[in-house]
Amino acid sequence: MTGDSSPTSPVRRIAKLNDQIPSLEEEVRRLESERRTVARQAATRVRRAGHLRFLRWFRSFSGSLQIWPLLVMIVGPFLAAVLTMIVVDIVLGSRLVALGGFLLGAALGAGLFALMLYRPPDAVLAAAIPEAESQRQLAQSKLEAAIDRCSAANLSLKSLLDERRELVTSDKLQRAMLLQRNWKAMRDDEWEDYLAEVCRTLGATVDRSGRIGGTGIDMIVRFDQRKLAVAAHGEGHNVNSESIQKALAARGELHCDSCAVIVNRRFTGAAQDFAQRNGCSAIGSEEFPDFVMGKVTL
Repeated sequence: MTGDSSPTSPVRRIAKLNDQIPSLEEEVRRLESERRTVARQAATRVRRAGHLRFLRWFRSFSGSLQIWPLLVMIVGPFLAAVLTMIVVDIVLGSRLVALGGFLLGAALGAGLFALMLYRPPDAVLAAAIPEAESQRQLAQSKLEAAIDRCSAANLSLKSLLDERRELVTSDKLQRAMLLQRNWKAMRDDEWEDYLAEVCRTLGATVDRSGRIGGTGIDMIVRFDQRKLAVAAHGEGHNVNSESIQKALAARGELHCDSCAVIVNRRFTGAAQDFAQRNGCSAIGSEEFPDFVMGKVTL
């Protein structure tokens, strides 16, 4: 038994893309979360390195001005106290409360400037700055790597989404063009050729050597792992429950998962009911356009 098959169709590629895109979207979300975490860590390292460099600069005036620490501890708390008093007075409008704000500002200013002058000690500060710079550079490198991974994943996702969008558009156009043919007037052989083309467009492989002594089957159609026995009867061929019975018998004889009778005219209601009760797809002229467009499956 020989068969012919088609290259990977748009339908199969779309199905593969539909499997790939959700996992890639999940990967993008994971990488974005990782990037945000690394960015927060990098920002912390940058702030620490900047703070230590500021302390070194702030204390450097002590080398040329020996009374610098004394000036800082006098002027700094006083300015903080005045600023706090002004703010409290503007907000609350109470001189007594503003005086309390003055005292509070002075205390807080004294503590803040003392920390700036003496914490960490100069010996520790000298060693801490290179370490902080090293950590900042390492965090920055990790952030850049995380950004690169996110960018690469986003580009891959965009590429897959664009490809799927183009395939969906071209695939719909291809199917619509198939329906533009005068398929309702096709006779048996022409109808069988046309139906084989339709099935390949839908992503199936088609074996045209399915006619085995009296089975009434014209082709074996495979959609991935599913094997179907298909009877294709064109205009001028009598279609009745006997055609469905033959398809059902051939399903077991040919070891198929399912069977179908596809015609280019209407089935009677009785024939459709018989097919439905026995697990056979009955595709007539009313159902065929939806079958071509992928809305009805075998």
